[in-house]
Amino acid sequence: MNASEPIDALLEEADVALDDGEYEVAFEIFEDVLGRDPGHWGAALGRAEALHMLWRSEEALGAAHALMPPEDEEDDPDRADLEGRILEALGRFEEADRMFASAAELEPAEFPVPVRLGAEDFKTLLDKVLGALPRVIRDAVLEVPVVVESKPTREMADHEPHINPEILGLFVGTPVGEKVLGGNGYGDVVLLFQRNLERAGQSREEVSREIKITLLHEYGHYLGFDEEELEHLGLG
Repeated sequence: MNASEPIDALLEEADVALDDGEYEVAFEIFEDVLGRDPGHWGAALGRAEALHMLWRSEEALGAAHALMPPEDEEDDPDRADLEGRILEALGRFEEADRMFASAAELEPAEFPVPVRLGAEDFKTLLDKVLGALPRVIRDAVLEVPVVVESKPTREMADHEPHINPEILGLFVGTPVGEKVLGGNGYGDVVLLFQRNLERAGQSREEVSREIKITLLHEYGHYLGFDEEELEHLGLG
């Protein structure tokens, strides 16, 4: 990296890398900024975010905790929300929801309290969405079932390195055009991650829309569309 590059430019570069899924690159840039300015709060928060997206959850949690203000000062909603997401990735759901509530209290417009649905309620919503999908997708569902999980896990990421803790859904299997005789022995499946989907909308209606978009995207993968084609179809 250019040692003379201004910190603001480096932070912008790191944020772009985060948005593009280049989490290692983002982490290295945030580390560079902190090497120059150890007290830079935004870079420290970005570093914690990058650690979270790299599945380095315990390190990320420690980094987020290090940014907590003194007891007599107000917390930052971005920090509280990030801690909640890290706790979710660790499976500590009750603690996570307390942090999401804290972020919502601090800045309700930016961090609304997640819509939480029971298992049966989510299934009802999912069934309604499935029934309204285009025929080609409903036919695909007969071949590739939908399975709902609370969250993606590190174990999943070990098999699917491109996934991160915030993904909404995932197609696991072989696209139609690539199927051959004597496959790998594993059934195709589309996974939906309920807690991430619940946080993606501010109401049942918005969660329902996110479920629909995610299903269309993941079944698009099953039908053989690549990311560029999905973007062209409005399913990116």
